[in-house]
Amino acid sequence: MESFRGRFTNRIDAKGRVSVPAKFRAVTMAQGLNGVICFPPLNPGSFIEGCGPAFSDIVDQMLDRLDPFAPERQSLAAVLIGESAELTFDSDGRVILPETLRNLAGITDEATFVGMGQRFQIWEPKAYDAYYAKALEDAQKYRDLLRSPSAPANPGTGETR
Repeated sequence: MESFRGRFTNRIDAKGRVSVPAKFRAVTMAQGLNGVICFPPLNPGSFIEGCGPAFSDIVDQMLDRLDPFAPERQSLAAVLIGESAELTFDSDGRVILPETLRNLAGITDEATFVGMGQRFQIWEPKAYDAYYAKALEDAQKYRDLLRSPSAPANPGTGETR
């Protein structure tokens, strides 16, 4: 499966248009969408979440597991679906980032796209640089959480995950 990988910073023009990295466009187009889906983040931070239809379907499935009238589901759906925007690529591979999402993330004249595997994030460049410095430090602490898929689940038992 194609995934969103890498970091790219692009300028935003006066109309709010920004070029989506070609690698990211290829992912969503392989999933059958000539665009991207963007929505506010659930995690703390000033960025925009982005994805293609494959991850959007996963979000829908997660929401469908909740009682349709539960207040938790309604709050999550309001953010993840109600405030989402399906943005279509123009002939130059650009999208218009909605002003509401740009304001939420503090994005003005440049946007940094960061691949996260099945999804991506769009940051104000300086905010991402600050976040990345902390993430790099934290990743050193968390590296023991990563295990090879063929590594034993319980060392010494020979069992695999």
